[in-house]
Amino acid sequence: MYSKLSIRNIHRSFKDYSIYFLTLIFAVCLFYVFNSIESQKAMLDLDEINEGAFKAVSHIMGIASVFITFILAFLVIYANNYLVKRRKKELGIYMILGMEKNSISKILFIETLLIGIISLAIGLVLGVFMSQGLSILTAKMFEVDLKSFKFIFSGAACLKAILAFGGIYVLVALFNTTSIKRIKLIDFLTASKKNESIKVKKLWSSVILFIVSVICIGSAYFIMLKYGIAKLDYKILVSVILGSVGTLLFFMSLSGFLLKVVQSNKKIYLKELNMFLLRQINSKINTTFVSMTFICLMLFILICTLSGGLLINRALNKDIKDLTPHNVSMYSYNGDDFLTSLENNNFDFNKYTDRYHYYHIYTDNIKYSGLLDADSIEKGKNYYPVANDQAIPIIKLSDFNKELSMMGEETITLGKDQYVINSDINDFSEPLENILKKNKELTINNKVIKPAKDKVIDKTFSSAIMKNNFCTIVVDDTLITNQKPYNSFLNFDFKNKDSNLEKDLISDLDRVQSLVPDGKFNYVTDNQLKSSSKSLGVSMAYLAIYLGIIFMIASAAILAIQQLSESDDNIQRYNLLRKIGVEDNTIYQSVFRQVGIYFLVPLLLAIVHSVVGLKLSMNIVNMFGSGNSIV
Repeated sequence: MYSKLSIRNIHRSFKDYSIYFLTLIFAVCLFYVFNSIESQKAMLDLDEINEGAFKAVSHIMGIASVFITFILAFLVIYANNYLVKRRKKELGIYMILGMEKNSISKILFIETLLIGIISLAIGLVLGVFMSQGLSILTAKMFEVDLKSFKFIFSGAACLKAILAFGGIYVLVALFNTTSIKRIKLIDFLTASKKNESIKVKKLWSSVILFIVSVICIGSAYFIMLKYGIAKLDYKILVSVILGSVGTLLFFMSLSGFLLKVVQSNKKIYLKELNMFLLRQINSKINTTFVSMTFICLMLFILICTLSGGLLINRALNKDIKDLTPHNVSMYSYNGDDFLTSLENNNFDFNKYTDRYHYYHIYTDNIKYSGLLDADSIEKGKNYYPVANDQAIPIIKLSDFNKELSMMGEETITLGKDQYVINSDINDFSEPLENILKKNKELTINNKVIKPAKDKVIDKTFSSAIMKNNFCTIVVDDTLITNQKPYNSFLNFDFKNKDSNLEKDLISDLDRVQSLVPDGKFNYVTDNQLKSSSKSLGVSMAYLAIYLGIIFMIASAAILAIQQLSESDDNIQRYNLLRKIGVEDNTIYQSVFRQVGIYFLVPLLLAIVHSVVGLKLSMNIVNMFGSGNSIV
């Protein structure tokens, strides 16, 4: 009996279930697609480097799916709550006819189970087909060819989806059972007649709160733009709090503020159904401002994440050649003499290379505040070394020229009282060149030196996942006497560019590291770096797409559900308008405007937030590569 009743209820309430049903299908589909990446390598022509990167991407997507599961669980429970609310009167009638609450819970459980099974099946089928298309995108991101197209089904991804959504449906069933037991019969029967309480009742209170919200949001923008995000201190926390509180107050007060502004212009207020429309919006936003705040912030994260993630992937792929100037780079960020450690532990350089270069980076008493003027510091405030006023690295001219020679570049000459600046961060070149053009004098080892040229040299000497040489001062060797080494580097290329030596090298270096206390040095090969760069880039891109689409679905579903939750009341109100002579076209325009405004308001504020967010994001993106546009 319960099964028949549940099936009949689903059939009769299909219109109500449609948003819930579609949300579940798309969620299952996406969950399967991004968890099936591991199985797609069967179609791809992967070498050893790309295969390692591919495994890293699959692992990261698996971790991200755990976070996504919690978001989807919230969304499904929220949507289910809407369905229960819409059917409270129907459930109350069941109770009047003598049905117990446990029986009602069983009906809802069967309905949830049936919808879950159907949506899971359809979602998985769609996911299987969509995942085939993702293989093409993956091949493009990894810059590899497809071996041959074959239909791929991922059993692991299917099992993950079943377990994740099975768990979510169990939570929904428990939620329904608990909520049914707590609700009284009178609440079931009168649910459709109850209105949510208005939080801000006086229009002037709304105006004051709106002004406060604008001040809070403006202050958050000002702090972020003035101090940047390079220095993680209390200012960023204050900015985030002000922005969040300002957004909450904005939606809490927006409807009343708009109503007050439009009321002041009688021509607009009394035109067509504007009076009715504004009252509708005022009532709806005033009772859902918390959810609209979260939707706005989700859309803001969506915009910044999607743009930033895709750009980081592009930047990493674009600059990978510059980031791998040598086959092998060893380094110690403590300035340790690891060359001696290698020699003492029988490391044979002649086995791997015909030429290597070991050098130190030093520091003196020059910090960024002593090199840059106020305008240049303002331009570089989003960069960590500038924000924290770190000491500027210094390199000997002989070491600099030897690195240029190893790269096949022309060497430079300097007088004993001259210096040049090397920086591979393009966006930081302009502030540095402004200083050079002003003939900035520096004092190193009690000797005053001047710029030899007004252009910044852009060279990367040591392999790294991203460019990090903000500023290095090149000086004559005689100026470096008692300075303590700040960093140590050793670079070389394999004999005849023979990458077959890499496995032996890695084994040899790991052996030495195990014998040296605390490691003392690290190393990276160009192949390892390319693998890491690809895995990081593709992971960032896929996370951006994955999170972006999930947040978009969640935001759209919640907004749609909130509009549908009052559709019965709206139908009664619009029928009253018909009875007093309002034309259907006018009513349809009013409905369209109401829904449009309700959807656009959180999106528009999210776009305004993202103008500042993307400006800050570009500073992070440019750390991974240059020449990128947020557009």
